[in-house]
Amino acid sequence: MKPVVLDRQLVEEAGFIINVKASGDYKVLNIIDEELIGKKLTEGGFSLYLDPRYFSGEKVYEMQLKDLLLNNSIINLVGNRSVDFALKMGFGTKEAVRVIDGVSFLIIYKFIDNY
Repeated sequence: MKPVVLDRQLVEEAGFIINVKASGDYKVLNIIDEELIGKKLTEGGFSLYLDPRYFSGEKVYEMQLKDLLLNNSIINLVGNRSVDFALKMGFGTKEAVRVIDGVSFLIIYKFIDNY
């Protein structure tokens, strides 16, 4: 039996954790830089815990993010890598990015019907 050869770049590349939260007719795609799960961010009197119970999900890599960004209409991004990738893809603007304790956050709403 031949050993399985893994693509070294995929093994070493930092990933993202994704999940979908649904409520009624709406679904929200959450994307977080994997190394941030479980971290507590503090800035001034504000603190935010990136709870694994909320952010747990499937690990994906940058090459998969493009399709996810294109095919979902409400997206929460947490982390400098995921937010930077979304901005490079033309989603959102730098002015829409919020930073807490050095970590970028971006929420994307894509309206596809006439409102």
